[in-house]
Amino acid sequence: MSAEGLSLSDQHSSHVEIEGVALRFGDRPVFSDLHCSFPRGKITVIMGPSGTGKSTLLRMIGGLQKPDQGCVRVAGQEIVGLSELELGRMRKQLGMLFQNGALLDSMSIFENVALPLREHGRQGEDEIRLHVRAGLEAVGLPDVDDLLPGELSGGMLRRAALARAIVSEPAVVLCDEPFSGLDPPNVSRIESLLRDLNRNLGLTLIVTSHHMASSLRMADQVLLLQEGHSISGSPQELAESRDSAIVDFMGEDGAEYLSHHVSVKEGH
Repeated sequence: MSAEGLSLSDQHSSHVEIEGVALRFGDRPVFSDLHCSFPRGKITVIMGPSGTGKSTLLRMIGGLQKPDQGCVRVAGQEIVGLSELELGRMRKQLGMLFQNGALLDSMSIFENVALPLREHGRQGEDEIRLHVRAGLEAVGLPDVDDLLPGELSGGMLRRAALARAIVSEPAVVLCDEPFSGLDPPNVSRIESLLRDLNRNLGLTLIVTSHHMASSLRMADQVLLLQEGHSISGSPQELAESRDSAIVDFMGEDGAEYLSHHVSVKEGH
C-alpha cells in the first residue's frame, strides 16, 4: 500500500497519472501535492469522505478543471495547458458517465446515446445506428431506442447513460457515483456491467463511489482521498490496514469484505 497512490502502477503501466497537483477553491484547499496513478485496463475506485475532491479529480482527468499547479497526464500526454481544440482531441479517448446520468429529457434514448458520435461528425447514419445499438445491447437495453428518458426507470437511465459513455469506444471511462440513488438490485446490475466492460473490452475504469461494498468487490485498486492527499492499494490491503483513518473510513463493510475474501480464498 502506498501513500503516493502507486502500489498497483508499479505492476501495470499507468494510463492516467497525477503528479504534484494542488488546487484551491477560494480559501478552501482541495488538493496539496497530490500524487496518484491509474493502471491501464484496471478498475480504480476513488473513495473518501464528502468534500475530499473525488468528482473534482475526475473533472481534472477530463480536462474540465485545471489544477493550480502540477501535472495531469492521460496516455502519456500532459493535458494541463492544452487548448480547447487539443482537449477535444484528447477527450475522444475518454467516456464520461456523469452523476445521475445527465441525459437530455427532450431527446430519445437513441439520440442521447448517439450524441458523442454526432459531435465527432465522422460517421454516417448507418454506422452511428450500428454503434448505438451495440452500446445499448452491451448494457442490456436492446429495445429502448425511441423512448424518452422520462419513460425509463432509474436503473435503466443509468445503463443508458453508460451506453452513451462507451459508444465512441473510448480507452478510459470516468464514472461519477454510478450507484447513487439506486436500489440494491440495480446497484448489483451496474456493478456487474462495469466489471464486464472492463473484462470484455479492456477499458480503464475510474469510478468515484460512496458505496463501500460494491467498490471493494469490483476494484483492482482503491484510491482513498484524505485531506488533499491519497492512499492507494488493493481492496484487501486497505481492509487489512491498521491505519486508524483507514479503519474508521472502511468501517463494518470493509471488515465484512475482508472476512468474505478470506473465506473464499480458503475455499469455505
